[in-house]
Amino acid sequence: MARMKKRKKIGIAIVGVISLLVILRILLPDFTKWYLNNRVLTELTSYTGRVGDVDMMLWRGAYCIDSLVIWKKDSDLSEPFIVAASTDLSIQWKALFDGEIVSEIESSGVHVHFAFNKDDDKSQTGTEEDWIEVVKEFTPVRINSFRIRDGSVAFSNVFAEPRTDIPVENFRLSISNIQNTLEADVDSLPSYIAASGTLEGYKGQMHLTADAYLLKEVPDFDYQLQVENIDLPSLNPLAQHYLKFDFERGDLSVFSEVAMKDSAYAGYIKPLVKDMRIFNWKEEGRPIGQWFREFFGEGIQEIFENQKRQQFATKIPVEGRVEDFEAGIWPAIANAFINAYIEAFEYQLDDTIDFEDVYDAGSR
Repeated sequence: MARMKKRKKIGIAIVGVISLLVILRILLPDFTKWYLNNRVLTELTSYTGRVGDVDMMLWRGAYCIDSLVIWKKDSDLSEPFIVAASTDLSIQWKALFDGEIVSEIESSGVHVHFAFNKDDDKSQTGTEEDWIEVVKEFTPVRINSFRIRDGSVAFSNVFAEPRTDIPVENFRLSISNIQNTLEADVDSLPSYIAASGTLEGYKGQMHLTADAYLLKEVPDFDYQLQVENIDLPSLNPLAQHYLKFDFERGDLSVFSEVAMKDSAYAGYIKPLVKDMRIFNWKEEGRPIGQWFREFFGEGIQEIFENQKRQQFATKIPVEGRVEDFEAGIWPAIANAFINAYIEAFEYQLDDTIDFEDVYDAGSR
């Protein structure tokens, strides 16, 4: 009888625990949704937001947010700052084998809209909020990996006049090894970043890779950027506004490497233009002032062009500290002559920036 009573108590306890887990499983999605909507997104300083639904996948230590929208408070902008169709937050099981309990986030169908304007109610750049602290509220486990797929990024009014939008479609982003960093190893760049996308309307492609140390207030990094095959006539609104002429044809590519350590940076920006044509004898309705600007612009372009490759290029060194940006103008002019008359620059990264040498270069 005593054994039967003991078994009965154990059975009741097991049923009770299972029932409690079932109740928690039923209530947890609604509670998580309520918490995110009422204790996280509504408590932001300059932004607010809403999640549409939350699904739990306890068997793999994950939950999924459907339809996340974040917009700026007191804004005249019609487009939200961030829209994410689906965001999956889960335990990074691979890291468990290394003795680390960390999480990973993957978002799909993401659209981010940056707007630049002198009026605060028409601007949203994201700098108004500490997004690292916001993301920490979404998961109790430290985040070690972040990915975006099927995304897009829009930059509106990058230059106040004329209106300039830079849409990046097919955007993909991957940041790995964010938390697996020894604090004492301050000279390392353990995190890896990769991003890519197409510049819609400009016919260009963008690729970025970087090594970084993201656990600092001002992160250290060493990046390599390639923006290739931008159609020059697509930049004519800018050219007309700032240069008072337009392009007839040509392709622009930009290669850049910059490394930063302890807020000191060093690197370069290398623009290359192929088959550029500014002046067209047969263009009609052109003001006389623009005619002369384009005529002389074409002449200067011919002086600095590598005739064999039909290529205009230069290399602009940049170095200094975050609070004191410097670009080498005279070296840029000298490099334009080198490309034209000595050795044509290649359409590739030069691989000349060393993270270990950045501090000395930036402190000069």
